[in-house]
Amino acid sequence: MVEMVVLCLVLVPLFLLIPILGKYIHIRQQSQQATRSAAWEATSARSYAVPSNAQVRPQLIARHFGAADSRITSTAPSTTAERLDDPLLNTFSDQPLLQRSDITLNAYRNDREPGIMGKLSGLISKLPGPFPPNERGLITARMDMRIRDLRTADGSAAAYLEPFDTIGLRMQTSSTLLTDPWNAAGAGITGNNPRSVKAQIRNMVPTSNLEQGAQMLKGVSSLPLFGVLGDLKPGHIEPDVVPMDKLERYAPRP
Repeated sequence: MVEMVVLCLVLVPLFLLIPILGKYIHIRQQSQQATRSAAWEATSARSYAVPSNAQVRPQLIARHFGAADSRITSTAPSTTAERLDDPLLNTFSDQPLLQRSDITLNAYRNDREPGIMGKLSGLISKLPGPFPPNERGLITARMDMRIRDLRTADGSAAAYLEPFDTIGLRMQTSSTLLTDPWNAAGAGITGNNPRSVKAQIRNMVPTSNLEQGAQMLKGVSSLPLFGVLGDLKPGHIEPDVVPMDKLERYAPRP
Protein backbone atom coordinates (compact mmCIF):
# COMPACT_ATOMS: atom_id res chain seq x y z
CA MET A 1 0.00 0.00 0.00
CA VAL A 2 2.79 2.42 0.90
CA GLU A 3 4.67 1.62 -2.29
CA MET A 4 1.52 2.16 -4.35
CA VAL A 5 0.92 5.53 -2.71
CA VAL A 6 4.49 6.62 -3.43
CA LEU A 7 4.22 5.47 -7.03
CA CYS A 8 0.91 7.29 -7.50
CA LEU A 9 2.46 10.52 -6.29
CA VAL A 10 4.83 10.28 -9.26
CA LEU A 11 2.82 8.46 -11.91
CA VAL A 12 -0.54 10.24 -11.62
CA PRO A 13 0.89 13.74 -12.31
CA LEU A 14 3.00 12.22 -15.07
CA PHE A 15 -0.01 10.60 -16.75
CA LEU A 16 -1.91 13.89 -16.50
CA LEU A 17 0.91 16.01 -17.92
CA ILE A 18 1.70 13.86 -20.96
CA PRO A 19 -1.60 14.81 -22.71
CA ILE A 20 -1.12 18.43 -21.62
CA LEU A 21 2.29 18.57 -23.30
CA GLY A 22 0.67 17.19 -26.46
CA LYS A 23 -1.96 19.94 -26.28
CA TYR A 24 0.77 22.56 -25.92
CA ILE A 25 2.31 21.25 -29.15
CA HIS A 26 -1.15 21.29 -30.76
CA ILE A 27 -1.64 24.96 -29.81
CA ARG A 28 1.80 25.78 -31.18
CA GLN A 29 0.97 24.20 -34.53
CA GLN A 30 -2.41 25.94 -34.65
CA SER A 31 -0.81 29.32 -33.97
CA GLN A 32 1.79 28.77 -36.70
CA GLN A 33 -0.91 27.91 -39.24
CA ALA A 34 -3.03 30.89 -38.16
CA THR A 35 -0.07 33.26 -38.50
CA ARG A 36 0.66 32.02 -42.03
CA SER A 37 -3.00 32.54 -42.91
CA ALA A 38 -2.90 36.06 -41.46
CA ALA A 39 0.08 36.94 -43.65
CA TRP A 40 -1.60 35.40 -46.68
CA GLU A 41 -4.81 37.37 -46.09
CA ALA A 42 -2.76 40.56 -46.27
CA THR A 43 -0.96 39.38 -49.41
CA SER A 44 -4.12 38.53 -51.34
CA ALA A 45 -6.18 41.55 -50.27
CA ARG A 46 -8.43 42.72 -53.11
CA SER A 47 -7.86 46.42 -52.48
CA TYR A 48 -4.03 46.08 -52.40
CA ALA A 49 -4.22 47.32 -48.80
CA VAL A 50 -3.45 45.47 -45.59
CA PRO A 51 -6.71 44.35 -43.93
CA SER A 52 -7.53 45.39 -40.39
CA ASN A 53 -6.94 43.11 -37.42
CA ALA A 54 -10.62 43.33 -36.50
CA GLN A 55 -11.44 41.80 -39.88
CA VAL A 56 -8.82 39.02 -39.92
CA ARG A 57 -8.77 37.87 -36.28
CA PRO A 58 -12.33 36.40 -36.12
CA GLN A 59 -11.66 34.46 -39.33
CA LEU A 60 -8.42 33.01 -37.95
CA ILE A 61 -10.07 31.93 -34.71
CA ALA A 62 -13.01 30.31 -36.51
CA ARG A 63 -10.84 28.46 -39.02
CA HIS A 64 -7.88 27.38 -36.91
CA PHE A 65 -9.23 27.11 -33.37
CA GLY A 66 -12.70 25.79 -34.09
CA ALA A 67 -14.03 22.26 -34.34
CA ALA A 68 -12.31 20.08 -36.92
CA ASP A 69 -15.58 19.34 -38.74
CA SER A 70 -16.79 22.96 -38.89
CA ARG A 71 -17.39 24.50 -42.31
CA ILE A 72 -14.96 27.09 -43.67
CA THR A 73 -16.86 30.23 -44.62
CA SER A 74 -15.81 33.59 -46.01
CA THR A 75 -17.36 35.44 -43.09
CA ALA A 76 -16.65 34.29 -39.55
CA PRO A 77 -19.78 33.61 -37.47
CA SER A 78 -20.40 36.21 -34.80
CA THR A 79 -20.20 34.85 -31.26
CA THR A 80 -19.59 36.13 -27.75
CA ALA A 81 -18.55 32.75 -26.31
CA GLU A 82 -15.12 32.74 -24.73
CA ARG A 83 -14.59 28.98 -24.95
CA LEU A 84 -13.27 27.72 -28.26
CA ASP A 85 -14.88 24.83 -30.12
CA ASP A 86 -11.72 22.70 -30.42
CA PRO A 87 -11.99 20.00 -27.68
CA LEU A 88 -8.20 19.65 -27.54
CA LEU A 89 -8.02 23.13 -26.02
CA ASN A 90 -9.51 21.87 -22.75
CA THR A 91 -7.72 20.14 -19.86
CA PHE A 92 -8.43 16.86 -18.07
CA SER A 93 -10.64 18.80 -15.62
CA ASP A 94 -12.65 20.38 -18.47
CA GLN A 95 -11.00 23.75 -17.86
CA PRO A 96 -9.90 25.79 -20.90
CA LEU A 97 -6.24 25.92 -21.85
CA LEU A 98 -6.90 28.69 -24.35
CA GLN A 99 -9.86 31.02 -24.77
CA ARG A 100 -10.89 33.52 -27.40
CA SER A 101 -9.59 36.52 -25.45
CA ASP A 102 -6.20 34.82 -25.03
CA ILE A 103 -5.45 35.07 -28.77
CA THR A 104 -3.93 38.35 -29.94
CA LEU A 105 -3.17 39.29 -33.54
CA ASN A 106 -0.63 42.10 -33.47
CA ALA A 107 -0.58 44.91 -35.99
CA TYR A 108 0.88 44.04 -39.38
CA ARG A 109 4.40 45.30 -40.03
CA ASN A 110 5.82 46.26 -43.44
CA ASP A 111 9.59 46.01 -43.86
CA ARG A 112 12.15 46.27 -46.62
CA GLU A 113 13.86 43.11 -47.81
CA PRO A 114 17.17 42.63 -45.98
CA GLY A 115 20.57 42.63 -47.68
CA ILE A 116 21.28 43.24 -51.35
CA MET A 117 17.76 42.27 -52.45
CA GLY A 118 16.33 45.15 -50.44
CA LYS A 119 18.74 47.57 -52.08
CA LEU A 120 17.90 46.29 -55.57
CA SER A 121 14.15 46.56 -54.97
CA GLY A 122 14.72 50.09 -53.71
CA LEU A 123 16.44 51.00 -56.97
CA ILE A 124 13.65 49.44 -59.06
CA SER A 125 11.05 51.42 -57.16
CA LYS A 126 12.74 54.62 -58.37
CA LEU A 127 11.68 53.88 -61.94
CA PRO A 128 8.92 56.15 -63.25
CA GLY A 129 5.43 54.77 -63.28
CA PRO A 130 3.65 52.25 -61.08
CA PHE A 131 6.12 49.40 -61.59
CA PRO A 132 6.35 47.07 -58.57
CA PRO A 133 7.68 45.55 -56.38
CA ASN A 134 6.80 47.54 -53.31
CA GLU A 135 9.91 48.92 -51.65
CA ARG A 136 8.55 47.84 -48.27
CA GLY A 137 6.81 44.76 -49.56
CA LEU A 138 7.62 42.28 -46.77
CA ILE A 139 4.68 41.97 -44.40
CA THR A 140 4.98 40.26 -41.02
CA ALA A 141 2.04 38.86 -39.09
CA ARG A 142 2.57 38.06 -35.42
CA MET A 143 0.28 36.30 -32.95
CA ASP A 144 0.49 35.96 -29.16
CA MET A 145 -1.09 33.11 -27.22
CA ARG A 146 -1.62 33.31 -23.46
CA ILE A 147 -1.88 29.71 -22.24
CA ARG A 148 -3.89 29.34 -19.05
CA ASP A 149 -2.45 27.62 -16.00
CA LEU A 150 -3.80 24.20 -15.02
CA ARG A 151 -6.86 24.26 -12.80
CA THR A 152 -9.00 21.67 -11.09
CA ALA A 153 -12.68 21.18 -11.86
CA ASP A 154 -13.71 23.87 -9.35
CA GLY A 155 -11.31 26.42 -10.87
CA SER A 156 -8.66 26.34 -8.13
CA ALA A 157 -4.96 25.93 -8.90
CA ALA A 158 -3.82 22.33 -9.47
CA ALA A 159 -0.99 22.52 -6.93
CA TYR A 160 -0.12 18.83 -7.35
CA LEU A 161 0.99 19.63 -10.93
CA GLU A 162 3.49 22.29 -9.89
CA PRO A 163 4.87 24.35 -11.66
CA PHE A 164 2.19 24.06 -14.39
CA ASP A 165 -0.38 25.61 -12.06
CA THR A 166 1.48 28.95 -12.05
CA ILE A 167 3.76 28.72 -15.11
CA GLY A 168 2.17 31.59 -17.06
CA LEU A 169 3.08 30.06 -20.42
CA ARG A 170 2.98 32.30 -23.51
CA MET A 171 3.58 31.46 -27.16
CA GLN A 172 4.44 33.80 -29.99
CA THR A 173 4.59 33.00 -33.70
CA SER A 174 5.31 35.12 -36.74
CA SER A 175 5.24 34.68 -40.50
CA THR A 176 6.57 36.95 -43.25
CA LEU A 177 5.47 37.06 -46.90
CA LEU A 178 6.07 39.32 -49.88
CA THR A 179 2.87 41.34 -50.12
CA ASP A 180 3.12 42.84 -53.60
CA PRO A 181 2.31 40.04 -56.08
CA TRP A 182 1.93 42.68 -58.87
CA ASN A 183 -1.86 42.23 -58.94
CA ALA A 184 -2.11 43.48 -62.50
CA ALA A 185 -5.62 44.65 -63.34
CA GLY A 186 -5.92 43.26 -66.86
CA ALA A 187 -3.58 43.11 -69.85
CA GLY A 188 -3.83 46.80 -70.72
CA ILE A 189 -4.34 46.36 -74.48
CA THR A 190 -7.06 49.01 -74.35
CA GLY A 191 -7.36 51.92 -71.96
CA ASN A 192 -4.68 53.25 -69.64
CA ASN A 193 -4.93 51.33 -66.37
CA PRO A 194 -1.81 52.07 -64.27
CA ARG A 195 -2.00 48.60 -62.69
CA SER A 196 -2.21 46.73 -66.00
CA VAL A 197 0.48 44.33 -67.20
CA LYS A 198 1.41 46.61 -70.09
CA ALA A 199 1.76 49.71 -67.91
CA GLN A 200 3.98 47.93 -65.42
CA ILE A 201 6.25 46.19 -67.92
CA ARG A 202 6.59 49.28 -70.12
CA ASN A 203 9.19 50.81 -67.80
CA MET A 204 11.40 47.72 -68.19
CA VAL A 205 11.39 47.87 -72.00
CA PRO A 206 13.37 50.91 -73.23
CA THR A 207 12.25 50.32 -76.83
CA SER A 208 8.63 50.88 -75.77
CA ASN A 209 9.29 54.58 -76.35
CA LEU A 210 9.51 53.81 -80.08
CA GLU A 211 5.94 52.53 -80.22
CA GLN A 212 4.53 55.96 -81.05
CA GLY A 213 7.22 56.65 -83.65
CA ALA A 214 6.39 53.39 -85.39
CA GLN A 215 3.24 55.03 -86.72
CA MET A 216 5.42 56.98 -89.14
CA LEU A 217 6.42 53.75 -90.86
CA LYS A 218 2.87 53.26 -92.11
CA GLY A 219 3.31 56.27 -94.36
CA VAL A 220 6.06 54.58 -96.38
CA SER A 221 4.49 51.12 -96.45
CA SER A 222 2.85 51.88 -99.80
CA LEU A 223 6.20 52.50 -101.51
CA PRO A 224 7.92 49.68 -103.43
CA LEU A 225 10.48 47.74 -101.38
CA PHE A 226 9.30 49.53 -98.23
CA GLY A 227 5.99 47.73 -97.72
CA VAL A 228 7.47 45.40 -95.11
CA LEU A 229 8.27 48.36 -92.88
CA GLY A 230 4.59 48.81 -92.18
CA ASP A 231 4.56 45.42 -90.48
CA LEU A 232 7.29 46.34 -88.03
CA LYS A 233 6.22 47.18 -84.51
CA PRO A 234 9.27 48.42 -82.59
CA GLY A 235 8.62 48.72 -78.89
CA HIS A 236 5.26 46.96 -79.09
CA ILE A 237 4.31 45.11 -75.90
CA GLU A 238 1.87 42.23 -76.13
CA PRO A 239 1.00 40.76 -72.70
CA ASP A 240 0.34 37.06 -72.47
CA VAL A 241 -3.22 36.13 -73.30
CA VAL A 242 -5.08 34.64 -70.32
CA PRO A 243 -8.20 32.49 -70.84
CA MET A 244 -11.40 34.23 -69.80
CA ASP A 245 -12.23 31.57 -67.21
CA LYS A 246 -8.97 32.42 -65.40
CA LEU A 247 -9.74 36.13 -65.08
CA GLU A 248 -11.71 37.61 -62.23
CA ARG A 249 -14.66 39.74 -63.27
CA TYR A 250 -14.02 43.32 -62.16
CA ALA A 251 -16.69 45.61 -60.89
CA PRO A 252 -18.18 47.93 -63.54
CA ARG A 253 -16.82 51.43 -63.67
CA PRO A 254 -19.01 54.05 -61.99
